[in-house]
Amino acid sequence: MDFQRLAGMYVEQNSALTNREITNLPTDVNAVRCLTQAAINVELFTIPLYMTTMYSIQGMHSITGKGNALYLGRRWPGIAPTASPQTANEQACNLVFSVFIQEMLHLQMAANIHNALGKTVNYPDIAAKSGCYIPTVESKAKAASFTSPLLVNQNNGWICYGPDKTEIPHILDLKDLSDPIYSAVKVALGGLDTNSLNLFLLIEEPSDVLASRIKESAKSKYIATQPDGVVGAVPFADWSATSTESQLPQFGTIATMYECLASYLNITYQNGMTLFEVLFDSTSLQQDLFNTEGEGHPMAEFPRMKTVVDAKTANEAKQQIFQLMNAITDQGEGATMKVDPEPVLPQGLVGAPVSSSYQPNFQALQQDYVQYDENGAPLPMSASAHARYFGGVVDHYDRFQQVKGLLESGEITTWADWHNNQENQWAAGDLQTEDFEKNKYKGTLPSAEAVANALNNLKSEGDSSWQEMSRVAAGAIAGITTVLNEFWSNSETGFPFPSMSGSGDRVSICWAVFGKAPDLSLGEYERIPEAKRDYLYHACQGMALMPDPQEESNSCASKEIFHTCRGSNSCKAEGGCGFVQDIDGGGAGCNTLAITASKDGLSAGCPTPTLYSPPADNACATKGGCAVPISASQLFPENGLMPIYQLRPGSTERISNEGVEFKEGDAVYDIAWQAYSKVMSHEGKNPGEKPTTQSDMRLAFPPST
Repeated sequence: MDFQRLAGMYVEQNSALTNREITNLPTDVNAVRCLTQAAINVELFTIPLYMTTMYSIQGMHSITGKGNALYLGRRWPGIAPTASPQTANEQACNLVFSVFIQEMLHLQMAANIHNALGKTVNYPDIAAKSGCYIPTVESKAKAASFTSPLLVNQNNGWICYGPDKTEIPHILDLKDLSDPIYSAVKVALGGLDTNSLNLFLLIEEPSDVLASRIKESAKSKYIATQPDGVVGAVPFADWSATSTESQLPQFGTIATMYECLASYLNITYQNGMTLFEVLFDSTSLQQDLFNTEGEGHPMAEFPRMKTVVDAKTANEAKQQIFQLMNAITDQGEGATMKVDPEPVLPQGLVGAPVSSSYQPNFQALQQDYVQYDENGAPLPMSASAHARYFGGVVDHYDRFQQVKGLLESGEITTWADWHNNQENQWAAGDLQTEDFEKNKYKGTLPSAEAVANALNNLKSEGDSSWQEMSRVAAGAIAGITTVLNEFWSNSETGFPFPSMSGSGDRVSICWAVFGKAPDLSLGEYERIPEAKRDYLYHACQGMALMPDPQEESNSCASKEIFHTCRGSNSCKAEGGCGFVQDIDGGGAGCNTLAITASKDGLSAGCPTPTLYSPPADNACATKGGCAVPISASQLFPENGLMPIYQLRPGSTERISNEGVEFKEGDAVYDIAWQAYSKVMSHEGKNPGEKPTTQSDMRLAFPPST
């Protein structure tokens, strides 16, 4: 849909959008802010759904990294995109992956729209200029939220999914559809099956088709099926300056939600003021993961479209916002009214082509997503680039239609199918190739037999292990969403890229072990208690700085802090066992630590080694990195030096002239134990004996790259 054109048409048809009483300004401001938060909710809602289903497809992958061969000869359960998809499993994975990635793009654009319309509104000042009374209410915009109570509860359990759930937040209750096949669809996290694909097709279905599916008796509930549609619905009836996003009307389709936002953005008041100029903040924080150009991502992926709102004038900014909404609906349901020539699809692809303006650039993707072989050398074709491009020229709806065709062919195998064969058990040969004999770190890595036994042990333990794995997966995803709250409100916060892959690893391994999805709602069993600040949780197997007598001393970690995070976390006073991070440049606190360490002779020689935040007692609240529980196979990809910090509740103190050196190929756990032992010794305590066996959970998890 062309939102700029539509918004202009709606103004012509709806006199309520022009010469509006200025006293309605607080109500209208609140409506826009709730609409932009609703857009964030809708886009975020799709991501765990698509990710969970993608990882249900049976497959294996290698772990590679630039310039190293840490995991040469090892394979891990979990499918990944391929550069030349041949099998039905590979084709389906590439297609779902491409949609999953673009939903992240849509989430970014929705959050940037929210921020761009987040200017603090001074109602008394506007009232004085207008010569009329305006009800005074809170004028400061709320930050974009990625943990909306419509999606998750206070323990970060996803309450919007379940075998009894039927609602797409803000959009539609599927029970209101006339076709009994679609009205029976559940909004559940599931495998690649008929229910999941019908749900995905309904989410991405063209607006007019989806609206036509709503049964007559339910049409009055939805804006999309009311006789005068958006024209009669905006401004919202019974809306106030204190209404919340949960009180928004049901839209019926995603496009209708964006149409309502477009209509609000064209409101003008009797004094000539526009709602857009009141809301537009030319200094807003805009974040971009797709069109940045710099080290590690040299080219814009979508060179013909905006992914941020960076205009300095209200007119230009409004056009940019309309274009962002056009891109979201065109890439999703294929609904944009295209004004440029229809692009030609690559050979073998079918469906509605996305406007060339909103397609990714293949050469850019190849540069941005370089892939490496097991020896650390770059490959000529990137699997990620292939999937993003060849999926990106067709809209989401048609990509899912292609996946449905693959499913109906009977050629797809899921992990549920694999587990249905009682003879299937994990064996060392599944996890190791002949190349492992050439791996110079094979003596450090756990044996393939140990990993296979761990996978089988977890499966045999049944629900108790599945529940634990569900907690781990939910905690990993919370390590993303909670950081995103900061990422779109604090320019110093980095995006948690490894947390994205970490959450995928945890969802993927759950499918591979149990043949079913993790319960991200955290179910009816014991919920993860909220972590207390200023308490040192047990973060790594056998390394409890403040032992809890109710917790097994050799457990892999405290449930409260199951998570993965890096680059933008709040691990301070939580411990952490995992990825080291360069502490230089990680914010004021980290810079101070780095400078202090270099001044007092912690490191000798020239040049001074790079300092890192310790994995077992991370002292850096804005830069460090943790994986709780940590993979038993996690190795350091490079050399470095860690200063040692003594953690106490609410504070950190670096132990003078104490550090731990590590080298490429050292086990993260071994170095963590050294750091832990030094800290305990400094306190005059005995660290005890290092555990001789690794937990099955830690053995099962794949390492990061």
